[in-house]
Amino acid sequence: MSLDLVLFDLDDTLCDYAGARLGRLRTAFGRAFAAHTDGGIDRARLDELVAASIAEAPHGADHFPAFLARHGLTDPKAADEARRWFSEHRFLGLQLFPDAIRLLGLARADGARRVGLITNGPADVQRAKIDLLELWTHVDFAIISGEFGVEKPDPAIFREALRLGEVSAEDAVFIGDSPDYDMAGARAVGIRTVWMNLAGLFWPAEAGPPPDAVIRGLGELEAVLAAAAR
Repeated sequence: MSLDLVLFDLDDTLCDYAGARLGRLRTAFGRAFAAHTDGGIDRARLDELVAASIAEAPHGADHFPAFLARHGLTDPKAADEARRWFSEHRFLGLQLFPDAIRLLGLARADGARRVGLITNGPADVQRAKIDLLELWTHVDFAIISGEFGVEKPDPAIFREALRLGEVSAEDAVFIGDSPDYDMAGARAVGIRTVWMNLAGLFWPAEAGPPPDAVIRGLGELEAVLAAAAR
């Protein structure tokens, strides 16, 4: 085995999507309560509301009208304003994790390896993220589920990455945060797996065999890549 291709997930692996989403939800809901109630909403209640929203619908804002109505904002204008603000500020606060660019360069090994992205989501949204984060010059290719036609964990999207990288599965490694989408999909085609476990969670038994390596942040990836290359 060698290491000729390093593959990354995008959201919550290279960039802090979850942190940006939290900030946007806090602002969207906070503005709605401030504009449409007498007392607004305190921080503790707002944090509870944000957590409940994410649990109900991790992405998007289509659920806002029914969700906010259940939590005391029955005026349709409140939900419309919150949804519009959330959508118009889609990428507010989105940033790469510290060390992301350095680790992408390290993964490339001065051009001796290829580096690719495999990300789920609509093509326009994910391409705009990659543009915003200025990642194109740091990767050799990006596969976006909305363009490719299937999403992780479908093995086909991982096989496409191997084809673009011109390597066999045993010579590649995939770094991602989702046991179900990232680790399961890569494992299904024989790609070595590195779980980005930012929250320090236990590996879920229902997700199948554990990953080949676990990191708590990108700063730990250097040692993992060095070991994988031996």
